[in-house]
Amino acid sequence: MLYPVPASAAVSPPGAEVPFTTYEAESAATDGARVGPSVAFTQLAAEASGRRAVALRAGQWVEFTLRARADAVNVRYSVPDGSADSKLRVSTGAELGLTARYSHVYGNYPFTNNPADGGEHHYFDDVHARLGRTLPAGSRVRFTATAPVVVDLADFELAGPPAAAPAGFLSAADFGADPSGAADAGPAIQAALDAGSQQGRGVWIPAGSYRVQQHLTVNNVTVRGAGPWHTVLRGAGAGIFGTGSAAVHLAGFAIAGDTTVRDDSTSDSGLGGTMGGGSTVDDVWIEHTKVGMWFDGPSDGLTVSHARIQDTMADGVNLHNGVAHTVIRDTFVRNTGDDGLAMWSDANADHDNAFVHDTVIAPLLANGFAIYGGRDNAVTDSVAADTVTQGGGIHVGNRFGAVPLAGTTTIARNVLLRTGNLVPNPPEEVAALWFYAADAPMTGAIDVHDVSIVDSPFAAVQFFGQRIDNVRLDRVAIVRPGTFALQLQAPGSARLSWVVATAGSYDCGSGFVLDRGPGNLGWTATRCGFPPAGALRLSADRLDFGNQALHTAGSRTFTITNPGPDPIAVRALRAPAGYTATGPCQSIPVGGSCTVTVTFDPGHAGVYADRLTIDSTSPAGPYVVAVRGVGFDPDGNLALGQQITSSSQALSWLTPANLVDGDPGTYFESANNAFPQTVTLDLGDSRTVDRLVLKLPANWGARTETIAVDGVVPAAGYTLDPATGNAVTITFPPTTLRTITLTFTGNTGWPAAQLSELEVYAH
Repeated sequence: MLYPVPASAAVSPPGAEVPFTTYEAESAATDGARVGPSVAFTQLAAEASGRRAVALRAGQWVEFTLRARADAVNVRYSVPDGSADSKLRVSTGAELGLTARYSHVYGNYPFTNNPADGGEHHYFDDVHARLGRTLPAGSRVRFTATAPVVVDLADFELAGPPAAAPAGFLSAADFGADPSGAADAGPAIQAALDAGSQQGRGVWIPAGSYRVQQHLTVNNVTVRGAGPWHTVLRGAGAGIFGTGSAAVHLAGFAIAGDTTVRDDSTSDSGLGGTMGGGSTVDDVWIEHTKVGMWFDGPSDGLTVSHARIQDTMADGVNLHNGVAHTVIRDTFVRNTGDDGLAMWSDANADHDNAFVHDTVIAPLLANGFAIYGGRDNAVTDSVAADTVTQGGGIHVGNRFGAVPLAGTTTIARNVLLRTGNLVPNPPEEVAALWFYAADAPMTGAIDVHDVSIVDSPFAAVQFFGQRIDNVRLDRVAIVRPGTFALQLQAPGSARLSWVVATAGSYDCGSGFVLDRGPGNLGWTATRCGFPPAGALRLSADRLDFGNQALHTAGSRTFTITNPGPDPIAVRALRAPAGYTATGPCQSIPVGGSCTVTVTFDPGHAGVYADRLTIDSTSPAGPYVVAVRGVGFDPDGNLALGQQITSSSQALSWLTPANLVDGDPGTYFESANNAFPQTVTLDLGDSRTVDRLVLKLPANWGARTETIAVDGVVPAAGYTLDPATGNAVTITFPPTTLRTITLTFTGNTGWPAAQLSELEVYAH
């Protein structure tokens, strides 16, 4: 893989230092068929490294010539969904078992395993094995298919023998951990970790494949394995979590999960929890989990180095909610279901963190690198390649409820290859390097320098949303952008010096001011209007049906238009439960349109909030229209789906809307240690009510919350106990109200207001 390297980075090129050499299948000898390139979401080639791969039928082969010694291989491949498990036979005598278990997902985010939902993607998986002997440089290694398979690449490396146990370490084997995988080793390993922490001794996990079906917890302990090729923790839910931990040191093992679908209600991460206080992670390989590493703050002081993360259903690494002074270095990430490496300042600012010398390839959703709010964070000396949908190579934004950007965000000495994409929602074209002021204007300084942007399918650099200021681009090389060097879709300003490009700027009266410093070349032209790229235009991206009486129907319409450049076939209109969608939209010619009628007919009381999917041949992938309606029962819960606000919330997803969604598993939590807190419900009309029901999730422990119903019921303690369904009823004389405010002044279970449902019933 060749790419221009900024002069200042020539001594230490960008990207992760890895123990393997990658060989692309399309560059190898083969009697199969080369596929690609493509950047169209839901097409297999768009997810391949370099956008190309090799398709083999049974009996066909692909052969790699080694440039360095190797005794182990990892192969990235795709087999058809629903096919029987098959094999790749290796010329060394080894066999690689292939499966579709961890690939092929469908439908809308967070995606399903149901082919009827359409929108198939996430085609690739990896398989790895020892070769049985060490092969010298120059060896030819042939892989022969026993059934249809697409081979993307092979990583060859010298794994070597297992490491020896360090002196003075406790061995997990002495606590009964079974290295064969026959027995659950989780309790034994946890006992060893607890003993190591208590005794101030390290814990050794010998070579073996350990069945672990729990989150192991660590604090103040060193854990080492015989190497990620030799010590593997394997199983559904396998992971190691810090519990406000300090002085945790993890090295030399792999975590192989069993996650086959994304479920955001679980904490299914290889590493997670809170780790700081000088903790380190080194030489750890994680695959088939929801997230590779999800670290929650507030925390301070963690270093991750030489990690390998692949085939996750969500992020590779996420530093979440106040993580500080944390470095992710020389980490290789490929085939993630969301951002490769992200910092998300949810409620508390992430600050003084750095992604350094990392590589992210083919994140299947979102960005290679993302910084959502926070202050004084950096992405440097790194490589991002082959983003697929909803993101670019590097993204900086005030999004997802993050603490707004402050201090100086540094983007330096990076290479972005084939990043950015066409998407079915604004912004329709995402650039390789993009800035998005979604929640608030961006005023924190952003320093971009010594960056190469190569072969972006669309624009190279993009400003989008609310006002964006205080940005500096210096020494940026833009090579062969698909559309524009700069895509200006926000008011604001930036200073650009030594920015060299082969294309001009997009600006339709954005109000964005370019302060042109010295050395700029090649991007003086400006135009308004994108060349047709296959994006559809929808007249509405959401339909709100309001309250709809049970067993009555209401309809709304929207229009789909095709600007070109090619006719687009609509393969299916997929409506969620409670809705139907109809329209003459089988084929839309260039310049043509069709009208879709959506009907809402609720059969039971509840909130019907979901997305209607338009599955088409557009290269942007499936389009969605958000639909929302409330099945209204005047004798039922009057709060369902109504407007509700709160004085605060602890995290972005702990919103007061969870109190009226009809799902007792989702909950609201206010800011911690900040009583009093309020929740205000608007019933939409004045109604005579005499009863409230308050609920918590059924599996929560008992607690007593002190709550007043303002102007109706004075403050009192209400005990929510799982023994009685974690629900309490507050009754009062019939009262006519439109708004209902609860004031919380205490909680014996947690220092915040907490509820999962607020139900209101008529007299």
